Amino acid sequence: PAKRRRLRRAAGRAGDVMADRALVRNAADPKQVHRAGQREKDREARLRSNLASSLQYPEARYVFAELLDRAGLYATVFDHSGSVMNFKEGRRSFGLEIRALLEAASETLTDQMDRERRSRMRREDAAAEPAPEADV
Repeated sequence: PAKRRRLRRAAGRAGDVMADRALVRNAADPKQVHRAGQREKDREARLRSNLASSLQYPEARYVFAELLDRAGLYATVFDHSGSVMNFKEGRRSFGLEIRALLEAASETLTDQMDRERRSRMRREDAAAEPAPEADV
């Protein structure tokens, strides 16, 4: 469990855009390091809170489901071309980061998003099937 939490935290930080910015001017100053750590924790908490608030709305769940689909989360990355496969895996990797953030914000609403996506796909598939011809 401790290792899993550590990996989850590392995965959550791996995609941070802000991680490239220096949060301290002097890494040897414990006060600056502590404040920087607190700012990073506050930022992550705010992101999770805002995601949880967003997931309350069906429109936001729809948008997140579409983004995850476009990231290739639900498709295979296999391709005959290694470079295409690497590209697809890069997109999918970012989709997995988004998915992890959504689950951290609200597992229940993320599950609801998945149920709504599956239901929408069934409706779209049914609408795409040709209607049976009536006997005349």
